[in-house]
Amino acid sequence: MLREKTLLALLGACLALALLASCAPKNPAAGTQAQKQVQFMDTTGFDYKLSASLEANQEQVEVLFPAVITLNNIPERMDKWLSKVEKFGGKVEIQAEPEPGRGLITEIFSIFIKVFEAAEEKLIYAPAKDYNVLISYKAKTGIITRMTFTRKDGTEPAKPAAPAPKKSPLEPAGDY
Repeated sequence: MLREKTLLALLGACLALALLASCAPKNPAAGTQAQKQVQFMDTTGFDYKLSASLEANQEQVEVLFPAVITLNNIPERMDKWLSKVEKFGGKVEIQAEPEPGRGLITEIFSIFIKVFEAAEEKLIYAPAKDYNVLISYKAKTGIITRMTFTRKDGTEPAKPAAPAPKKSPLEPAGDY
């Protein structure tokens, strides 16, 4: 009797194990074609394509970005992939791509433009020196609702811009 119970328990355990094995999650990317280059698009389809391509044990898989993505604005979907690489002991590195060389005249012109832009920027942003900023955002989403510039304590206001020149009495009144 004890032997029958043990045999029944063992048979039940095997049946449960077989049932669990058949219910085990499978990679949803199974059956997706592996690619050497995968176009990034913020969709589950991208995840499937990249997963299938990496699972194929290719030496390299390139992700191409048809829209502008910066180092400081990596989409959450791509960030998950980078995080998993690091979590599993891989490295995530950055590398600047070389830009095509420019001629001497272009370089000189570029320097003049940068000097002009720096001077202009200094003038535009100069009033900010008298202010602090409070950024208000929704805690759950991170969406910014407003930015409040508040004058710093103990600072004198920046000089206001000069008023627009008055019109000559000979000029017709009204805007055109």
